[in-house]
Amino acid sequence: MSLTLDRLRRLHDLRPQRHRPDPNLPPVLDAVTDLPIRGAEASEQIASARLETLVPGELVENSAGICYVRTQVYPLDTVRGQRLLGDLLGHHPALFAPFHPTFGLRADVDFRQAAFIDTETTGLGGAGVYCFMIGVGTFETYGKQETGNGKRETESPPLPVSPAPCLSVSPAHFVVRQFFMRHPGEEGALLTAVVDLLERHEMSVTFNGRTFDLPLLRTRFQQNRRSFPDLRGSARLLDADRPHLDLLHPARRLWKRRLQSCRLINLEQMILGLTRSEEDVPGHLIPQLYIDYMRSGHAAAMRRVFYHNCEDIVSMVALAEHLGRAFNGPTQQPDTPLHGQDWLGLGQCYEKLAQWTQAEAAYERALETMRDAASQAMAYARLAAVQKRQERWQDAAETWQRWLTSVPGNDPTPYVELAKYCEWQLNDLEQAAMWTGWALHNLRAAAPSQRQMAGVIAELEHRWQRLQRKQAK
Repeated sequence: MSLTLDRLRRLHDLRPQRHRPDPNLPPVLDAVTDLPIRGAEASEQIASARLETLVPGELVENSAGICYVRTQVYPLDTVRGQRLLGDLLGHHPALFAPFHPTFGLRADVDFRQAAFIDTETTGLGGAGVYCFMIGVGTFETYGKQETGNGKRETESPPLPVSPAPCLSVSPAHFVVRQFFMRHPGEEGALLTAVVDLLERHEMSVTFNGRTFDLPLLRTRFQQNRRSFPDLRGSARLLDADRPHLDLLHPARRLWKRRLQSCRLINLEQMILGLTRSEEDVPGHLIPQLYIDYMRSGHAAAMRRVFYHNCEDIVSMVALAEHLGRAFNGPTQQPDTPLHGQDWLGLGQCYEKLAQWTQAEAAYERALETMRDAASQAMAYARLAAVQKRQERWQDAAETWQRWLTSVPGNDPTPYVELAKYCEWQLNDLEQAAMWTGWALHNLRAAAPSQRQMAGVIAELEHRWQRLQRKQAK
């Protein structure tokens, strides 16, 4: 048994059962003496620190007990990252399938059938780690009265009653339900409530869930099936062979070239243009905050955890939409605004799939937007390589000439490639020798600090001498 699990259970077992209006809450401790507070003062502090007061929700009862659920509803016209949440429904998860064939993304499953999942846990891994909060976001079709700001509804919607979202009706809202375990005794009820929701969906969407959230959830279900018969054979949506889109992987493919970090909070800031409020809490602090809540009963910090979890889920929708527009390809959506480095990364994705038209279009878009020499050289090199792979020699030669005339520096690559083209494709030894000579001239004229290419110069001299001998014959 892990240390965290042991601490949680001891905290639960040692809670006094008298002088508390709610048996599910631990005693309120004095901030100075660290001793339980009794009487009227305790009642006042309990009321102000109660989870139900700070994070309004409802108790959900099922065959395994009771757990706490908070529900937030967002109309599809809610703006997130300069786009509407409902815009995601215009994309299809299967567009990511060629890039990530192991995700099991099928053409018959779309985002209306997806459950966006994010967990908060008591640690990083291991058999004794709890998922004390499981947030699930879904697109749903019911309708209720909206609040004045038009972003959330006044009443908590019930769980969907149909076995799957109705594909003939357009969803009206994105709903985030956060299932919370107020103490370890509620884990069975929490998992049972989550199953009731997951069983109505066909695919899952996470951020880094492939290696963290889903394996941990599978472990928790497996350990609880012995005690709760209703969990046996359930949670099939979490199985490794079910459709699952882990947004971290396409995000890295697209943005790793220019971003130091592809963590979700960084992508929110750099890609979506979002900044969270001061109510947010760093993820690495969340396990200890839950331990503190279990010990003291004060829910102020847990309100920040609820906020953090909900923001993660809603941002996943915006991020998936942004990725969907990018991976639809430059030929399908020529007006998609991306950074030059992103176009370069996207082009490499298409090049690996031998989708030459898309790769070439992405590299051309990269060249339109990039200004630094190193990035331009990389784009020209990849563009010419794509043309060369298709034996489009004239196009490749034009690309090499664009490269050497537009990118400053002494890179011999375009000269050498042109020399090879003239020698082997055109059988023009004179032109081949000329391009080789230009490469040698540029390198020899470089400043001493730049002349660290003795081996390259030697190779060029050897090539030039060989061409001279061939011409003599």
